[in-house]
Amino acid sequence: MSHTPISVFIITLNEEKYLKQVLENLSHFDEIILVDSGSTDKTVEIAKQYGATVYHQDWLGFAKQKSYAMSLCKNEWVLNVDGDEILSSDYVAAIQFAVDKQKADAYRLYFEDIFWQLPMSVNSKKRSIVRLYNKNKVQFPTDRLVHENVKVSKTAVQQNLPGLVTHYGYQSTEVLMEKQNKYSSLKAQEKFNKGKKPSWLKLVLVFPLMFVKAYFIERMFLSGRRGLVHAYISAMYGFLKEAKLHELHFVEKNRSNK
Repeated sequence: MSHTPISVFIITLNEEKYLKQVLENLSHFDEIILVDSGSTDKTVEIAKQYGATVYHQDWLGFAKQKSYAMSLCKNEWVLNVDGDEILSSDYVAAIQFAVDKQKADAYRLYFEDIFWQLPMSVNSKKRSIVRLYNKNKVQFPTDRLVHENVKVSKTAVQQNLPGLVTHYGYQSTEVLMEKQNKYSSLKAQEKFNKGKKPSWLKLVLVFPLMFVKAYFIERMFLSGRRGLVHAYISAMYGFLKEAKLHELHFVEKNRSNK
């Protein structure tokens, strides 16, 4: 049986820790495109060992970097994976089967976040992102500095794809906090660039509201103290994002008054 060819694209910077595991099961697909922005570890060497076609591109920002990587893919159907996201052989087979059926234009994948070396509770709410799609039906929002998920055409058919991608990007308190600090800076700058005004009410309420969402609605409480820590850091992201937007406007106003 012939399969619909699928291209995988990955953007990397010093991703040697999990890259072998990431690439092992992806070899089933027609091609792997890896765009590296200057790794100093063994990322590029590992990628070539596993048959990836490697390109260098200085960092353009998340959305622009991924958009460039997608443009290098020769096939219409593409799968976007990060260098710390591992797909089981069963999930790879499910992806191929779904694309072969051609019943949708884009598929939403679900993610299992590893935190403190263990998955969160099986009953907690799992993150989902559109990562498998016909590239002619999507577009990366290149005006975004972070959270660069594709925008799917209004005429495209979307479906969910059962299964879980194992994600190691949030594996420790330190790493998760560092990422949320970085992402909140990018998001605040993005809002500032678009002329968004800060809100005193949001500054006061965003932390408790996001904590309630993460801890109760997303059911992180089921993961015990790990869930409590994760929920606090998730809420801190929301607070930092708003606090940094306030800071940008405060500094700009103070500068203009001098």
